[in-house]
Amino acid sequence: FKFDRCFGQNSTQTDVFEEVKNFVQSALDGYNVSLLAYGQTGAGKTHTMIGGGGDHQGIIPRSIEQVEKRRTRRWEYTLHASCLEIYNESIRDLLCDPKDLEGKSYTIRQGENGLMSVTDLMSVLVCTREDIHKLMTTSEKHRTVKGTDMNERSSRSHTVFQVSIPSHIPFSRVLHGSLNLVDLAGSERLAKSNATAGDRLKETQSINKSLSALGDVFTSISQKKSHVPFRNSKLTFLLQPCFSGDGKALVIFALSPSETSTHESLCTLRFSSLISQCELG
Repeated sequence: FKFDRCFGQNSTQTDVFEEVKNFVQSALDGYNVSLLAYGQTGAGKTHTMIGGGGDHQGIIPRSIEQVEKRRTRRWEYTLHASCLEIYNESIRDLLCDPKDLEGKSYTIRQGENGLMSVTDLMSVLVCTREDIHKLMTTSEKHRTVKGTDMNERSSRSHTVFQVSIPSHIPFSRVLHGSLNLVDLAGSERLAKSNATAGDRLKETQSINKSLSALGDVFTSISQKKSHVPFRNSKLTFLLQPCFSGDGKALVIFALSPSETSTHESLCTLRFSSLISQCELG
């Protein structure tokens, strides 16, 4: 297997972000950018994307901070952030109080400038480090996390942080970039996670189906097919602008160091080989 970069056990969160920060910059340059973390449950996706406090913070808070720091007198832009999860193929607003979600239905629509938007999704203006901290704290509190035999705090949904970055040079051009930072739900085998009944079974089946749909999209792109099945899942439909046209996508693969996870690790590596064959343009 070949990779653009590998991070070992002594790598830090800073090392990882240094590798992807120029990719984040592309959103400021007007591209639709998506950065995803993929791998089995418990392998470290959420730690990589969200992390902890101080030097342990992950790609999502570091990315938003980087975008905010790049503001200059010559280059003006606003930063609006939203956060959602896709749970059992339903969209939930993670910035909204759960008691206010009752009766709400969110729909993905193609808006202006070719970007996908979610109806009635809460969006907040980000200006300071405190705004970023509040955003992360609120979303983490509301996301769906349950225990399985493979991970006592397994993400049961795909979490998507969306940052809209309309920017312009005064008296010159206007750019409409977007940054989508995705913590995918963990791929897992039913027998190994013991999620074989009730809600856990339904969740796992939905997770594996949507990850399969993501694989179908990358397969179609790698084979340069005229039709790409973006609409087969809410996740791929939402990220369609990042997987086509002037979009840019980067996937970080998380692997468990456990020998008992060899099968899952091999599946992850094979999936990464598929993605490495994709050219978006």
